[in-house]
Amino acid sequence: MTLAELRAVIKTLAKWLAASTSLLFAFSRFLPSGQRGDYNIVDRSWIQMLHMAFTERLQFGRDIVFTFGPWGFLYGGYHPATYLISIIVWAVLAVVFWWAAWRVVTHFFKNPVVSWLWMMAVIGLASITPFLYMDARLTAWPLLLLLLHFSVEKRPFTWTQAMLVISLGLLSLIKHSIFTIAVVTVLIIAADNVFRRRRFPWIVLAFVGGVLFFWVLAGQRLTWFGLYLRSASEIVSGYTEAMMWQQSTDKVDIVRFWEVAIAVCALVGYVVWKQHRLFGLLPLFGFAFIVFAAFKHGYVRHDAHEIAATNLLLLAALLWLPAAWWIVWQGTRWLIPVVLLPLIFATALATLSFKRYARGGELFSLLAQQLRVQNLFAPAKSFREFLEDRQHSFRAHNTYVAGFRAGTFPNLDIHGSADVYPLSQTLALPQGVTCRPRPIFQSYSAYTPKLAEMNAAHLRSDRTADHILFDVWTIDGRFAAQDDSLSWPELLTRYDIKVMAERYILMEKSVTPRQYELTPIGETVARFDEGIELPSMIGGPIWVRIDIRRSLLGNVVAMLYRPPRVSLTLFTRSGRTYGGRLLTAVARAGFLLSPVVENRQSFFALASTNWQHELADLEVASARITTDGGKAVASRYQSPPVRVRFYRLDFQRQDLSQTR
Repeated sequence: MTLAELRAVIKTLAKWLAASTSLLFAFSRFLPSGQRGDYNIVDRSWIQMLHMAFTERLQFGRDIVFTFGPWGFLYGGYHPATYLISIIVWAVLAVVFWWAAWRVVTHFFKNPVVSWLWMMAVIGLASITPFLYMDARLTAWPLLLLLLHFSVEKRPFTWTQAMLVISLGLLSLIKHSIFTIAVVTVLIIAADNVFRRRRFPWIVLAFVGGVLFFWVLAGQRLTWFGLYLRSASEIVSGYTEAMMWQQSTDKVDIVRFWEVAIAVCALVGYVVWKQHRLFGLLPLFGFAFIVFAAFKHGYVRHDAHEIAATNLLLLAALLWLPAAWWIVWQGTRWLIPVVLLPLIFATALATLSFKRYARGGELFSLLAQQLRVQNLFAPAKSFREFLEDRQHSFRAHNTYVAGFRAGTFPNLDIHGSADVYPLSQTLALPQGVTCRPRPIFQSYSAYTPKLAEMNAAHLRSDRTADHILFDVWTIDGRFAAQDDSLSWPELLTRYDIKVMAERYILMEKSVTPRQYELTPIGETVARFDEGIELPSMIGGPIWVRIDIRRSLLGNVVAMLYRPPRVSLTLFTRSGRTYGGRLLTAVARAGFLLSPVVENRQSFFALASTNWQHELADLEVASARITTDGGKAVASRYQSPPVRVRFYRLDFQRQDLSQTR
């Protein structure tokens, strides 16, 4: 064997070793670990609901309306009934991701060591999912698709692209935001096929076919897909105002993000301009849209969501680095330091975000933890234990559920079906009780008039639960009476209160539902920070519909970033003050304003015949609506900005004197 032949053999072995080890690393990072996770009560609620919805074949768009789709259980969490499916699906997705990334790096780099280092870094970044935020990994699919089509593949549609786009159909049914990004990416590639390559856009058919195939595979009816899209559009449209969260460092953090984003966009723009000239505007637009979606995800609700946005920028800079490096290496090598700058900037930004929010440590320590032996083999160990004794896995899960149930609903003897307010629970319900959730199963997510009406209509239907476990609390300092506001009159008239059960009111479906009536009693207009006098509640509780409409400028600002926060302050006749965030969309639908229902005890009193006496101190005398920014944001609202309509809520009450 000659020296040249020996070098060729060593290079081939090194290439195979790099390919096989990076594939195994992808398996170890993408496959679920089988751990339940330490989630708060809000996250645990929606995670377990998504697992239950898949196993019970609940119809998304009708039975379940959320920011996730029928494959949303793949996002995280553990349930023995879905664990095997999660393993199989993520194993296939890991192979697709690995092959697409390997195709990219080996197209530009011939050195197996460099290819291996790049693969390990890309897989590692795509695998960092703190606080369940898997969005960077999911968004890697459309990023790879753009990169392959415009910078790697010569043919208009290849098998690698086909695998990516079909699997992207599955990922689109995990989360609505990924569906939007996927549609834009597919349409951009289709436009390139039609106008530049003069070919039929097969990618559109592959994507639509993939989405519909996985939709049916999840047990969903094909005829319900249109309703699913409409409900998804509704819940996405109200997300920004309802879920926005501010930080004192907003301005600085946003400027930093866009500085780095512009640098990464410049890197991508340089690559596609060198390769396609004016047609390079298509992939650049697609990439800019993905960056904008990442910005909205990370900075509308500006908390740990920021990690997903900055991690995506770092991942994108790393993905496009081989193409940019290859271009400058062919001629202007002095640009190599410039090509590295976006990656350096993105690394610094992501490091700062991880240091601020990630509980598991900084960016590089999290990447290093992935290489620990126990972490590398954790998914394989969990899967082996599951296969060896599936019955034990179910028994262990049932033991966990029993302990969780005992701490939530102890000594509660009910049968039939039940739902829980404000968060539906699948694990905590007493044994033998079926969870029958309302469509928007977390009350804080019923944040538009249509969503609130969906839940109210559910209570009027024959699909409603036999029992309701009811409590009053909310998130983010909101005004609590707005969450599921349209359902309150339905609950007060279609259910009978039976007992105050620990932390919840136990309600049972009434044999003869009562009626309620909203009678108009007045109307007024006001400006922000002006006092609004309320009618007396002697004749009944006061229901309001508050119309606060943004101007064209206000809608543009809300679309590009987020609207100013609106707050409601209530002043009772007893001298107390209550305040909270006011969601303008729900305010238009209406909610109970007086008396103040601040907890389950006051809701209990509201349903009783003695309500006026028990809630006299909570009668509201006046209210004031304010907005962040004061007069500086006046141009973002119509004039006058506030229109209030008062109604009297009248319904037949219950004698609860013996019920406590």
